[in-house]
Amino acid sequence: MITVSILINSRPIYTRTARNIGPVDPLADNVQDNCLYLLDTGEVISHRQSAGAVVLAKKMLDTIKEP
Repeated sequence: MITVSILINSRPIYTRTARNIGPVDPLADNVQDNCLYLLDTGEVISHRQSAGAVVLAKKMLDTIKEP
């Protein structure tokens, strides 16, 4: 599980949480590398783990819709 928060003056204004729910294609050669993540909003995003956590965090934050 990964949680990303944006804080201003020590107060969270946006938070997004995701859980790895497994590989995109279980039959592919790179099973461990390309995974699906279920966000707290119910959305699902794909992420290549070798790209790193920062890339995943950016993808998660991109799902936030500002009013």
